[in-house]
Amino acid sequence: GCNSIFHNLALEEVVMQQAKLPVLLLYRNDKTIVIGRNQNPWKEIYVDRMEEDKVALCRRKSGGGAVYQDLGNTCFSFVSPMNSSADYKARNNSILLRALHSLDFEAQVSGRNDITLDGKKISGSAYKIQHLGGSSLSLHHGTMMINVDKTAILKYLNPHKAKLQSKGIESVTSRVINLTEVDNSMNHDKFTEAMRASFLKEYPDAEYLEMADMPPEVESIASEYLEWNWRYGESPHFSHELETRFEWGLLDIHMQVEGGVIKKVKVFSDCLYTDFVTMLERSLLDAQYGEPAIQAILQTGEFPEMTSDLAEWLRESM
Repeated sequence: GCNSIFHNLALEEVVMQQAKLPVLLLYRNDKTIVIGRNQNPWKEIYVDRMEEDKVALCRRKSGGGAVYQDLGNTCFSFVSPMNSSADYKARNNSILLRALHSLDFEAQVSGRNDITLDGKKISGSAYKIQHLGGSSLSLHHGTMMINVDKTAILKYLNPHKAKLQSKGIESVTSRVINLTEVDNSMNHDKFTEAMRASFLKEYPDAEYLEMADMPPEVESIASEYLEWNWRYGESPHFSHELETRFEWGLLDIHMQVEGGVIKKVKVFSDCLYTDFVTMLERSLLDAQYGEPAIQAILQTGEFPEMTSDLAEWLRESM
């Protein structure tokens, strides 16, 4: 298989454009840091260390936070046509749990997107829904820590103070565990075999394909993921910066305010809903700084719970 995250995420996109039936992709990536669509790499990671050690930086198109991956980590991607009201996250989680239970790991789903073992995280996921013509597809992709280099997590990832305060835990690595720490015979092949069996139980007609060659479309999409501007993005200088943490994620708002009007805005977040971040940037741009900007957000009527949390905080901070 291919160990380039840029090509593996590109393959995932090709599958999303063509899938008519549920698909499960399983793959591994060489040393990589993957950030969520709306994150600021200069704040999330130690960029100089990463570049010095030739660790790749990749920005995915789904939301969520920063993760370190290497060959000790197995990635899974579920792509499912949303043709029923069935909860795709619950169905995919049951496939994951069944695979883990078959390997004697008593794992459970925890919080909004994690799987834990003995209270420690072994897997995290991010989600994206794509509308194509009249149909919708869900993407649920995540990581399974089999034997990841945990020292690298500390070396490259720079956890936000606000995030650490909210977790109340000294170190990020104390919250994660490798499957090999529980069963040292565990490896990538055993996990993928168990996942295959579990997926077949859910979808008995599924076929298994070993990808020797990537489809031709993959190369051009991979090159988009590799572009500097997409990965690092512009991190312009702003006159106003507001940062806080809500239950649903960290929010870091940068605004260039000229003559009392917000002329430039960039929102960084590990929130799982990328549409929320897009709506926020759209609403704030060209709004008057202060209460009119808050009203512009509230008037969208989108994400009511999150916007009311936000309005309350902005009134105190702006």
